[in-house]
Amino acid sequence: MLKTGQSQSALIWHCVRSGGTAKHYGWEEGISLADLPRHVGARQGDVLEVCVVDDIRPVSTKQLSKVFRQRDRGLIGMEIAFRGELVRFAPTHMLAANLRFDRVLQKFLEQRGATADDFAVDGHLRSFSARQFLLPVGSKDEQAELFRGGTVIAPTPSTDENRAAELADGIGQWMIGNLSADGALPYKYWPSQGVESLADNAIRRFLATRSLAQLGELRGSAEIRGAARRNLRYNLDRYFQNIGGGRGAIVEGTDAKLGAAALAALAILESPAQREFLPELTMLAAGVDSLADEEHGFRTFFFPPERDGENWNFYSGEALLFWAEALRRGAEFAPSLERCTAAFTRCRARHYGLRNPAFVPWHTQACTSLFAQTGRREFADFAFEITDWLLPMQQWEEGLAPDLWGRFYDPKRPEFGPPHAASTGAYLEGLADAAALARALGQKLRGTAYDCVIHRGLRSLRQLQFRDWRDAFYISKKKYVMGALRTEVYDNAVRVDSAAHALIAAIKILRPLEFGTSNSSLE
Repeated sequence: MLKTGQSQSALIWHCVRSGGTAKHYGWEEGISLADLPRHVGARQGDVLEVCVVDDIRPVSTKQLSKVFRQRDRGLIGMEIAFRGELVRFAPTHMLAANLRFDRVLQKFLEQRGATADDFAVDGHLRSFSARQFLLPVGSKDEQAELFRGGTVIAPTPSTDENRAAELADGIGQWMIGNLSADGALPYKYWPSQGVESLADNAIRRFLATRSLAQLGELRGSAEIRGAARRNLRYNLDRYFQNIGGGRGAIVEGTDAKLGAAALAALAILESPAQREFLPELTMLAAGVDSLADEEHGFRTFFFPPERDGENWNFYSGEALLFWAEALRRGAEFAPSLERCTAAFTRCRARHYGLRNPAFVPWHTQACTSLFAQTGRREFADFAFEITDWLLPMQQWEEGLAPDLWGRFYDPKRPEFGPPHAASTGAYLEGLADAAALARALGQKLRGTAYDCVIHRGLRSLRQLQFRDWRDAFYISKKKYVMGALRTEVYDNAVRVDSAAHALIAAIKILRPLEFGTSNSSLE
């Protein structure tokens, strides 16, 4: 396989790895691939990472950002020539180290005490593509040709493949395997460094709590239910505060956000251990109620007041979903249907004024819940409207790298945000409910369109998941990544909300929302 089309004089990057750790690496020329393992001293049990260079092209400094784009990380390498010195960064090396092109050049100049102006005078850049391989030495694992440091998930699944179930199984194993004794899950992890980030986000932590509890119910697993309960207790002990007036909030430093209160409350509401956390749930519900707003549907911050209004697209939908689910479950603190409808109407009006895709998944889920309870078509119609508006933002076209297919990103509207595993997972949550709603109302064409987008989104999420040794060839602490999702195919940072959104979406696909038969007659 590896000899096809290869010249013995080709320029080759190699990195000898043991258990994911780089032992030594460098560039070779005039060595055949068959002789390379022996030549570089690879031993039994090692894995040899290889890039065979081709298509080298000069790049002017004015073309830097156009040639060395984010989405090309891992596909092309960078060669820097400056004042008699030449260095190359292979595509797989940049992936393994999670390096950006601009940072590579910046660091190169900093280490030499040079400026960008100096480089413009004396420097030269070249890009190069490369065939990428993994060569296990003395192993039963087969040699593998890679695309961007991994293997590409096919556009359509095989007949025996259940991508939603496989996605959920992997994420569940990662969560259980990384849950600490006191119930904590890592928020963010840097695979290239092998360390947990110091960053934090309570909303995303409670989202993970909710996803883990839902997996426990889907699987009927006492182990997973217990893990979810410990995680919920850990998060509440860490973030929950009584802020007075019978209200509770989730507090991070000096901030208390509507979305955090709503998601924490929703995690408790859906938990089999709800009674244990009823005092916190009641106070969180009162906190969410206190941020209801007659103009915008909801305010978004308890404090500080100057941040109120931020993240409205996310937090308003999280709050409305909590209200809708509290009403559906008959909770004592649930708002009336009239209050839910009034909030829905105000949120809909504000969305029309400034549309944003971040609004769509949360409000779709809230509207679907409200429709399931009431049969009112205004809820179903709006869920369909905003979901239909979202669909063209999924990328699935010729000319796009095959490992990017199925993600959500609108290059014509970069203000909507960069592509991200968490975004794709969140959109699939809303799409799963919208697809179930379309089926319930007999809208076959719409349901088929939604199902197609869901299947494509699952392809994207499985592409981002650490699935086997080939995806994790450069990782020494594999326990901390296997089953988790990378942020993007060219950014290996692992974040808990990426896993949580994907897990909830997979569960919704595996166990679709059910509607009363009376609702189907409303079409």
